[in-house]
Amino acid sequence: MTLQSDLWKHRPKRIARAPERSTHIAIADLLRNGCKSGWWWSHIPSGELRTEATGALLKRMGLKPGMGDFLLVSPAGVHHWLELKRGTDAVLSEGQLLFCAAMRSRGVPYEIARSYEAAEKQLKKWGAL
Repeated sequence: MTLQSDLWKHRPKRIARAPERSTHIAIADLLRNGCKSGWWWSHIPSGELRTEATGALLKRMGLKPGMGDFLLVSPAGVHHWLELKRGTDAVLSEGQLLFCAAMRSRGVPYEIARSYEAAEKQLKKWGAL
């Protein structure tokens, strides 16, 4: 007979959630319910914990590090990138800094929001909400 305590020893370790996950979901809900007609948007799921094999496959398929969290395309075809960071102390990775610089040097709107409220404000500024 196996004791209950023995079963717990064999459980996989819990995976910590990305700190911004709840904000990502809230922003996706906001866009689902309030995005203006003619706008197209998607969350870019390049973060999160993945196996080495999945990471290698995504890299081989062309995924580049540092892409923004949300891509929005206006009715006029202008791409907008929104990066979510939680709090003022969260720093951009090297890949995120390079992506930010690449977008801004091309005149592509790219903004960093450090809260739900800041993201909502930026989306309204762009005209997506």
